[in-house]
Amino acid sequence: MSYNEEIDQLREEINRLNEEILEKIRERVEVALSIGEVKKRHGMPVVNSAREEVVLNHVKALAADRGLDPEAVRRVFREIIDLCVKTEEEHV
Repeated sequence: MSYNEEIDQLREEINRLNEEILEKIRERVEVALSIGEVKKRHGMPVVNSAREEVVLNHVKALAADRGLDPEAVRRVFREIIDLCVKTEEEHV
């Protein structure tokens, strides 16, 4: 197999994984919007810093268990949480 054939196959796999990741992020945003509706009905603020820290610590532990850099994964999830919060604030 040539270099280009090998790379193309691997890049196709990366593209497929990117699509799966984006779908999961979309699903997470939808759930966050539902959470935002519940918070609104109960007069609660959108941002819950204590809960965010619980989530971030949890994903750090999961990352470490999977051989990933916990701090790098924390940064990724910080961005995902920020996306969810922004979406909640805009739509709720």
